[in-house]
Parts: sequence; structure tokens; C-alpha cells
Amino acid sequence: MAPRKRPETQKTPEVVVRPKSRRSRSPRELEPEAKKLCVKGPGSSRRFDSGCLWAGLASLQVPPSYTSIVRALHHHKLGKAAWPSLQQIGAGGSVTGLKFNPLDTNQFFTSSMEGTTRLQDFKGNTLRVFTSSDTCNIWFCSLDVSARSRMVVTGDNVGHVILLNMDGRELWNLRMHKKKVTHVALNPCCDWLLATASVDQTVKLWDLRQVKGKSSCLHSLLHSHPVNAACFSPDGAQLLTTDQKSELRVYSASQWDCPPSLIPHPHRHFQHLTPIKATWHPRYNLIVVGRYPDPNFKSCTPHELRTIDVFDGSSGKMMYQLYDPESSGIISLNEFNPMGDTLASLMGYHILIWSQEAGMRK
Repeated sequence: MAPRKRPETQKTPEVVVRPKSRRSRSPRELEPEAKKLCVKGPGSSRRFDSGCLWAGLASLQVPPSYTSIVRALHHHKLGKAAWPSLQQIGAGGSVTGLKFNPLDTNQFFTSSMEGTTRLQDFKGNTLRVFTSSDTCNIWFCSLDVSARSRMVVTGDNVGHVILLNMDGRELWNLRMHKKKVTHVALNPCCDWLLATASVDQTVKLWDLRQVKGKSSCLHSLLHSHPVNAACFSPDGAQLLTTDQKSELRVYSASQWDCPPSLIPHPHRHFQHLTPIKATWHPRYNLIVVGRYPDPNFKSCTPHELRTIDVFDGSSGKMMYQLYDPESSGIISLNEFNPMGDTLASLMGYHILIWSQEAGMRK
């Protein structure tokens, strides 16, 4: 049975234009800039307005702005505090996954291409090595941590997934996919449910209490292209997947084997680009993902912007688009703070910070 495909364009989205100055500008001041962003395609037009994502979230009664993260970032930027400096891994040794230790926020777990999964602190100390391949041919590509079950799970480039407890004891090491495991995710509300994504074009769901091998998965969700990510929603009731071409999928709990809802979206894979991964807003049913315009994509328009797109997780409608005229690169990764009022976006060597305070119109 074919998946339910959502239309590529259902509503004219709003684009949030990040001001060039720190001073908040009025809609009248932003109007000339918005007009410059007008893009028209054959037979249709797309208007980029200077609306605001945060204004929309305010209507949903978002709690007061959580500014400590932004304030800390400004302190570092202005030289009031020094950035913690950790010893670099070296050429080709990129970090592929990072999670704060839920039991101690002064520590964090990393998986990397140097072939290890480890626990570190901000002084540069390695507190524990959880996995080590001892060969340059095998490295770790993904990582997740559960505070409730006190488990660490990591996947490597040849299809193995390893489950450990936080004391470093290995519970099992099994080959669950035919190729690289690009993403692992533990369900936030159901500790025994694990999702794994792979370039073998599958996303698999596992019951950690009954894992015996790759044939013991609960469900295998076949995709048309390799998969970059599989993320559970904050309530654990939905699973969002991102492929390496032009498709986001939303699966529903207890109906994993039913056709998913599809959201057409251009984010094709490129060898030298950090894989684009869609993610959830932590408090509302919103999906956030970077756009990599593709001339072969059906609704592509000339001079299409490299925006951050925000979708309604229920309907698949485009709600807003974020765009910074001064930072027009491709946004690969996005992450909200726990309150959902500050967004960090990764673009190459840069991180953009979108805050409610900076984005709200006066």
C-alpha cells in the first residue's frame, strides 16, 4: 500500500529574515528587505514575507523567553568569558554524535571517526571509553543516551549496533544493518524501544528486551533512498525520518507498519556536506529541517533560498521559513533548547542562533 503523499506546497509560508543589526526593526523597516526576497517561478509565485516564527509560537502560549543560553553565548562572543577548549581529534577524525550526560551536564558522550565512543568532560579529560574499534576501517557514526534506563547505544559504519550501560559494560554487539548505521534513537517515553537508520535504505524498530540479531526487529521500514536520520517525537508517539533525497516521513506509534505521511522536501545528499537531518520542536508538533534547493525537485523555483523550513507535524503544511541574508549557506542540523524558544542551526563552520528576543516583531 503506497504511502500517503502530502502536496509539496499547501500554503504560502512565512520567511523570518534575520536582521543585520542587533536592534529590532519594525515591519515597515523590514518591508523593503522582504521585497528583495521575492522569488517567482513559472506559472506561480512565492512571496517571502517578514513574518515571525516566534510570533506564531507566542500564540501557543510559549513560556517566557529562556535567555541564559543566549546570554552565555553573547558573553563568549564579547570576550567576557573564554570558550572551553578541547584537544582536537585531528584531520579526518570528525565527531559524528554528541549527547550531554543526563546525569551530569558537565560531561558529554561522543562518537567519532577515530573509532571510539567515549565520555568526556569540558576540561578535555576522557572519563571512560565505551567502544573502541582499534582499526581505521571501522568508526562510529551515531549515538544516543537514556537517563531513565541508563543505557548508551552507538552504531558503526559496517552495520553494527552496540548497547552498553553507563558503567561501560557491553550488553550486546550485533550486526543489525547491511551498511552504515547513520542514526540511533531511544524512545523518550518507552525505554526499551530503539530506532536505527541506515544507508541500506531501512529504518528498523527494536525491542531491547528481545534483541537476538537483525531478524528480531519489530518492524523494518523500507525507504526509496538511504536514510540520514530517524527521530522520535518528544512524546514518543511519532517517528520522523529523513532520507538522502527529497522525502520526510512521519510514522505513528502502534501503526508502524501502516503507510506513513510523506512531506516532499529538497535536502539531497552531497559527499562534502554534513547530512541534513530533520528534527522536532521539543514542545509543539513542529518539524524543522534545512533546505538544499534542487533543480530537479518538482516545486523548485529560480534562485530558491537555502532556508530553514518549519512544517506542521500533523498536516505536513509549511508554516514558516527562516533565512539569514548574511549567512546563506546550507543548514544541515538544527537543535532547539529544551524550552523551544532558542534555535541553533549548523552551517559549515558556523552556528546561527535564532532567539525569541531577536526574532519578535515590535
